[in-house]
Amino acid sequence: MTEYPVILNPEGRFPRLIVVDQIGIATPDRVGALGLEEHWHATHHFCDLGVEPLARALADRLDAPVVLGTVSRLVLDLNRWLEDPRSIAVQVEGTPIPGNRTLTPEARALRQEAIFWPYHEAVGVLWARVTARHADPVFLALHSCTRVFDGIRRPWDAGTIWNETPALSRPLLEALGRDAGLRLGDNQPYSGRGGVYTVDRHTHGSGLRACGIEISNDLLETPRDTADWAARLAAALETCVGERERA
Repeated sequence: MTEYPVILNPEGRFPRLIVVDQIGIATPDRVGALGLEEHWHATHHFCDLGVEPLARALADRLDAPVVLGTVSRLVLDLNRWLEDPRSIAVQVEGTPIPGNRTLTPEARALRQEAIFWPYHEAVGVLWARVTARHADPVFLALHSCTRVFDGIRRPWDAGTIWNETPALSRPLLEALGRDAGLRLGDNQPYSGRGGVYTVDRHTHGSGLRACGIEISNDLLETPRDTADWAARLAAALETCVGERERA
């Protein structure tokens, strides 16, 4: 990795920080190989499929600062507490991950120092910059999810994730809901009410508006899909922020 994490538009004027924990395109040599067959790299287990081009399109369209976590979630999940056993998964759909099953405490600490802490330090620094510049900044964690999970088809095209307050989730869903063709979920398909690491770490107790959003990855498969969602989400975010906040 020549640059980690990747930061887009650090001086962006839009009063929002967009973070993307798991674009997942890297498995750094210095933390050891996973030992998984190549086909796993094209699955939602490896990364949030389709979300990187969407994040880049939003950075351009909104002039928004964006932080991209470029390491596969199977190396280390940036959106989980380090004490969570799923922080470094040892299997995927029953298939062992050889490079994770026999990690020593020293090797685990190396991954944390190389991946986890630099990412969250960068998010914290950039979020502090955004909050210093704007009276009502907002924090959005951008994700994609699989349509079918454990054999069950999820009906939601997109859904928000929040824990402390729905102060951002509600207006975001309302704005997205103007597209009558979308089926949207509030704390669906994942709920944040038990805690969601990245959003909670950087915003809990601050009184500032924050949430995550999950978009079904079957809606992010083509450049046209990306362009459509970038336009839709950018318009919704601008509605939530309001012209007063952009002055």
